[in-house]
Amino acid sequence: MKTTLILKDDLVRKAKSKAALHGWTLSHYMEKCLEHSFEQPEPASVGTWLDSLPKVPSKAQREVETILAEADFQKIDPEMWS
Repeated sequence: MKTTLILKDDLVRKAKSKAALHGWTLSHYMEKCLEHSFEQPEPASVGTWLDSLPKVPSKAQREVETILAEADFQKIDPEMWS
């Protein structure tokens, strides 16, 4: 199949260089890169990276929740948004 892609010039130069090192055409190199990318596992979901964040001590979490629940915190300051 023939298709047109819009790629950054420096990216194409790098790809052409890598292809030449293997003795491949740019098309063949790009095919190999795509095949390789499909063999890789899918990126982690949002829940996974959130789970990797450091745990906040319970006391600090309660303090933040208390501040967020305060009426003053929830008021919108019109001057701040103008």
